[in-house]
Amino acid sequence: MLNTGIVSNCWNFYLQNNVGLRDLIGRAADLEMRDIELRQGSLGDLEPTHHDPHLHELKAIAQAHHHCRFDYAMSFPFFSGPFDSSACDLQLGRDVALACGNGDAHLRLVDVISDNDMAEANSAQTVESLVQVADDLDAYGIRLTIEHSFQTWDIFWPVFQEVRQRSQTGNLWLCFDPANLSLSREAQRIMEIVVMIDKSEISMLHVKQANSGVIETELCDGEVPWPRVVQEFLKAGYNGPIMFEFTSSPEVERVTAESIYKWQTWLQGQGGLER
Repeated sequence: MLNTGIVSNCWNFYLQNNVGLRDLIGRAADLEMRDIELRQGSLGDLEPTHHDPHLHELKAIAQAHHHCRFDYAMSFPFFSGPFDSSACDLQLGRDVALACGNGDAHLRLVDVISDNDMAEANSAQTVESLVQVADDLDAYGIRLTIEHSFQTWDIFWPVFQEVRQRSQTGNLWLCFDPANLSLSREAQRIMEIVVMIDKSEISMLHVKQANSGVIETELCDGEVPWPRVVQEFLKAGYNGPIMFEFTSSPEVERVTAESIYKWQTWLQGQGGLER
């Protein structure tokens, strides 16, 4: 848990002011960040599209920073109805993940569209579809991760577990983001879920802060008691990617440096036990 990382949407302020993705990845590497998530919609001049996926450029960046691990993250409404690997967006995600994977390709999906009613109504179809896609991606050597979002945990978690059980390859992993439980209006359950969840099923931990469903621009006081969360992950021996994902602002450089410092103090058991 010593190695920190970052999601590219933290850089939106810079990207919108014409700072290139290559330069921002270089800065992260200089800060000894091991894990970099390339988030759809936050890749600036190298945003992949069906017309121009920028595969050669992204591959070159990943190879230039071969000591870093890259994954590609995209929005995909997996709770909205049946789908399969032939979906154009999933094919683009597959190709980008392979290009930037440095031999360890990784694709993350998050559904930021489907509400609870839709997710619950389509849960059986979601399971069937994710099982097929997980096994298909495994044949390409790509790990598939899904992230919980606006859907309540009691809708998301049973689907996740059933897909893992039914997949022939077991190629489904969890992006765990405690702050997203604020988005689903379940902040009061954060520590309950942190304690009960099997950390071996988590492929990445997103680190940000939230208050009343609003994601903060830095790791301030809030609904996620990060020192307690860190200690639970330490006890479980978690050693996967840890990536900052705060809302971008003109202060992103300062916030990144302060976040690295805070993370180090939490690892040492300092920083107090916030609610």
